[in-house]
Amino acid sequence: MDVTVLVALGEPNRLRIVELLGRQPRTVGEIAASLGLRQPQVTKHLQTLERAGLVQVHRLGRRKVCALDRSGLADVARWADDLAVPGPDDAALARYGAAIRAASVPAPVTVRRAVPAGPATVWRAFTDPALAAHWWHPRHFTVERFRLEAHAGGVVELVLQEGDGALHRAAGHVVTADAPRQLTFTLDPAGPDGEPLFVARHDVRLSAAAGGTDVQLTVSPTDVRPGAEAAIGGLGIGWEQLLDNLVALVRRDESLDGPETVT
Repeated sequence: MDVTVLVALGEPNRLRIVELLGRQPRTVGEIAASLGLRQPQVTKHLQTLERAGLVQVHRLGRRKVCALDRSGLADVARWADDLAVPGPDDAALARYGAAIRAASVPAPVTVRRAVPAGPATVWRAFTDPALAAHWWHPRHFTVERFRLEAHAGGVVELVLQEGDGALHRAAGHVVTADAPRQLTFTLDPAGPDGEPLFVARHDVRLSAAAGGTDVQLTVSPTDVRPGAEAAIGGLGIGWEQLLDNLVALVRRDESLDGPETVT
């Protein structure tokens, strides 16, 4: 999209001229009379619109008849149509806003996915920092640090980096580690003061299924502090995106799904 077109349309009188010519071609004098402008003003505006490819000035003897160059406007229409197509984040943002409004009464959130890999591979993806770095983040974030010690009492730590460099930290501990079937841990997001906004207990259950593993994850928020609504509202949407990342990772790298050695 040529920015000069938008600049030309951004001036109110030029936009009025375009709208007027959209109904029918007119002379410079007719445009000036219809819009209450002086002819020299109209002439300058028409020159700008002509350079932008939005108007054609037909010199018919001593008369100048101005008409829209509709091909230029068709380019604008295509550009606007492309912008009007919903993006992948639009629905997620709308759901996130609704979830924040509903977060005044925290409730457990359950997310399920069918992952095309065996339970041992999925277990490794949840516990191996090298693998977790590829999927344990929502859209527009990256994993800055990940640690999960897969035994009861083990440390859990996650640091996510946003596109603008802001860091988001969460920490907790492993409650239960029954490889490769069940992993229960807390991962509590920190507020601006570094203190947990709430306790987030995660219960991950892995079940072998035809073609891979059924993953069921339930997050239960408790001990909620004021100001935690945004973090609680993002739990469901965030984990949906994380597990989608996990599915994509396994499909992208089939070598991850090696022999099932954990029983």
